[in-house]
Amino acid sequence: MTDDPADLPAAEREYSAHTPDEMVWVRVLGSGRVLGVQLEPPVMRRPGSEIAAAIQACADVAYLEGQVALRAEFEQRGAPADGISWMPTAADLDEARARLRSLR
Repeated sequence: MTDDPADLPAAEREYSAHTPDEMVWVRVLGSGRVLGVQLEPPVMRRPGSEIAAAIQACADVAYLEGQVALRAEFEQRGAPADGISWMPTAADLDEARARLRSLR
């Protein structure tokens, strides 16, 4: 047994993302379950809609990181392309990262 998270299957690993100012953090399990949301005190002065958008953008990036890793595992095991075509791609992750970077 190892303590290295990289040795775990993608669905069992944790993925996290944060806003550029590091005021909002979200941690997600590779299966998609949100494990935690952290809001730094200064972010609480922002309108609720901005906070919600930041949480969603962070959750999207963390979730998609896990899904892209899971897709890669399936590809390595020889899953047919049409069998995993519904899964998020690296391009989807790049788009989510761009949205997250655009937040103030």
